[in-house]
Amino acid sequence: MELRKFIKQLRRYQQGTTNETEKAIIEAWYDSYGAESEKQALSAEERAHVRNAMQTNIHQSIHTSARPLWPKYRIAASVLLLCALSLLIYFVLRPAAPAQETFTTLRTLNSEIRKLTLPDSSVIWLNAQSRMRISSNFDKNIRLVYLDEGEAFFEVKHNSHKPFRVITSPLQVQVLGTSFNINAYHGLPHVKVTVVTGKVGVSKGAKVLSFLTPGHEITYLTAQGTFEQKEADASQSQSWKDGDTYLNRVKFEELSLVFKNLYGLTLKADNQRVHDYLFSLRIKRSIPASETLKLISAIHNTHFRKEGTNVIIY
Repeated sequence: MELRKFIKQLRRYQQGTTNETEKAIIEAWYDSYGAESEKQALSAEERAHVRNAMQTNIHQSIHTSARPLWPKYRIAASVLLLCALSLLIYFVLRPAAPAQETFTTLRTLNSEIRKLTLPDSSVIWLNAQSRMRISSNFDKNIRLVYLDEGEAFFEVKHNSHKPFRVITSPLQVQVLGTSFNINAYHGLPHVKVTVVTGKVGVSKGAKVLSFLTPGHEITYLTAQGTFEQKEADASQSQSWKDGDTYLNRVKFEELSLVFKNLYGLTLKADNQRVHDYLFSLRIKRSIPASETLKLISAIHNTHFRKEGTNVIIY
């Protein structure tokens, strides 16, 4: 198309007097100055803003110059070239949208224990009725996993340049290379972190609660927002992955949770007296539920009866 004719069409486009064919030609010319994928990255509002800016510059160049005709053509051509270059620079330098973080989710059912190896060769054991998410950004600057529910034992591969962080509401646990257990079932009033080897930092938000060394654990009381640290038998804290669960003076709620995870049955206390008992025992996953119930009843000389998936202790 001749430049003179094209400029006339631009003027009519600015005035809104172009026919449909002329309008389509001018808009096709405008659309030719960006890759399709880049235009799609702009919102409709942003595209309209760029288009209006081009129209304003063209309009001002056409109507404000009183020089002879050919200089006007040169000015208009320069303006068109400048607009095209401006669009190109805008598309190239416009910050790219950050990549959205996605997660791989792992779940376990009753009586199910899963072992998984992460891309950095770290190993995680996931206890029954647990849920974990692994970030798509794992093994970049920070090796990040989320323990949303349940219990997990971690054997973390040492990497001084990439800390390993576990997020489990309301705590964060960070290490470089070590092994530790986290118990964070929603049915319990606490979150417990026990260290087997290495050193672990435990924090809540920006506040560091403690640095744990082997044979020590921290118990965070969720409702109260308080915690206590003490020595612990590190071997017992991870024994569940080998089939043995050790309970040391636990309340009825924790006994019931462990029993349900192992057998899919819910323990219920028939009265307050039973509910207030504390229980110390070892539960073996290989022993049938009926035998474990006999062991539980023998501790406080109680009885039990089965009602569907519920077991009433009285």
